[in-house]
Order: sequence, then structure tokens, then C-alpha cells
Amino acid sequence: MSDVRTSLRKFAGTGEQYVRLDGVGVDYALSVARGDISGAEPFGAYGERTTTGAEVNILWPDGAYALPPAAGVQISLVSTSASDAAAGTGVRTLDMHYLDTDLARRVESMTLNGTTPVLSVATNVRFIECLHMVTYGSGKAADGTISASTGGQVYSQIVTGAVRCASSVRMVPAGKRAMVTSMYGGSVSGSAAAGAKVYLTSCHFGGHDYTADSIFFPVGAAAFQDGSAGLQFDPPLVFEEGATMALSFSTDKAATIVGSWFGYLENAA
Repeated sequence: MSDVRTSLRKFAGTGEQYVRLDGVGVDYALSVARGDISGAEPFGAYGERTTTGAEVNILWPDGAYALPPAAGVQISLVSTSASDAAAGTGVRTLDMHYLDTDLARRVESMTLNGTTPVLSVATNVRFIECLHMVTYGSGKAADGTISASTGGQVYSQIVTGAVRCASSVRMVPAGKRAMVTSMYGGSVSGSAAAGAKVYLTSCHFGGHDYTADSIFFPVGAAAFQDGSAGLQFDPPLVFEEGATMALSFSTDKAATIVGSWFGYLENAA
């Protein structure tokens, strides 16, 4: 039997169904998830935000969103609680997954010091893909809100009671392209029903790059009233190396907005 890693070719007219050279049909995305496609892996994000009223924003926990500058930055990590520290009851250490200025994927482990900021060793952080808890105290989650920032601009955040970031923003690493196959969104409000729209957006649009100004263009949307909805993209939406994707949202009253998008990375060459 032929090796799936090296013997896939597309069926004519489709973007997802492949056939091995021995004639056996396979689903490409499922093969990626199984690790059967060399250089390919699942890729996606989820975001969450609770608003205090009507709002239009990028789907992540904090306020207005901005991307780090292309020259890269050094990250300052701090919590609003003294218990998020090396001997505390909250988060003690975390991993910062990031892209450097060459868009190479890196991970730095950092030990928190409560309300006293600690600096990353890396000074060339181009984009933070994710923050997540590694070691922890008896609370088993963040005791305060943990923010990764530079010069007062927050780039990633773990909110109180959470164990990881909740940002829908991702950037495509060097040598890869992202194939986005689906998105989902939902809203819930405690009193009056909230109407919401969730958009899949990108800083790359129409052959132009708006990353430097953190401008996101919508490429797909779902709307709902205290409910949820999703979209499937067939063929997948394609985003090249360095492109940034995110979910943005609008809501007409106070609500908790959630959303996810899914797809995979594959080698660009």
C-alpha cells in the first residue's frame, strides 16, 4: 500500500478530497489531523469576550486590539493578583508561544511574580500565538488577570479563573500557508436577548497588507440572537505566510461573545 505522506493527489474539481496512488480515496483534512500529511497540522483559534454594552471589537478578552510592530518587542508579564507567582495559589509558570521577527515559531517559559512585572528573554516577539498555564498552585487557574504587554499595550491575556488565553487572532508562520475551513460564533446575555454578528477577518486583503495598522477586513460572517451559528468554507480560504486572521464581532447590548475558526497549516512550497 502506498504511503499517504507522499502519494496524495487531488481529485479534479475539489479542494478536500484526495486519492492515494493505489486508488484509495482519503479526506485530506482528516489525514492532516491524523498526522499523515508531512508538513501539515491543524490550525485555528477561539476567542471570548464579555461586554458591558453594545460593542464592535476583535474577539479577545481585552479592549482595542493591536499587533506588535514588525521589529518585534520584549514582553512584560504581570498579574493583577499577588497569588500568580512562583509560590502562589494561582498560575506559577506559563508558556508563551510566539513568532519571532523571522516568523519562526518559538516558546518561552516564564515564571510569574504576581503584581511585579517580569520581562521575557526574547526581545524579538513579532506575535504572541498563545499564553497558557504550565505550573500552578491550589487554585489551578489564574487568580488575577495576567497580561502580556509592551509600553502599556496588551498583546495577550489570561483572565481571572482561566488557564489559557482566549484570543481568536493568529498569524501564519514562516514557510506555511493557512487553509481555513470553518468558523463558529455565539452570544449569550443575562437579561435582554443580544443580537450579534461574528466575522472571520484578515489583515491581508485584495493584495494589500494592513498588518502595521491592525486593520482587519471581513471575509465571512455569521449572525444570531442569543444563539450560535457557523460557516463552512469550501474550498478553504487561503492565507499566506505572515497573514493575520481573527474573529471580530458586533453586539447590540451587553453579552458574552464566543467564537472559533478551524483549518490547517501546510507547507507553502
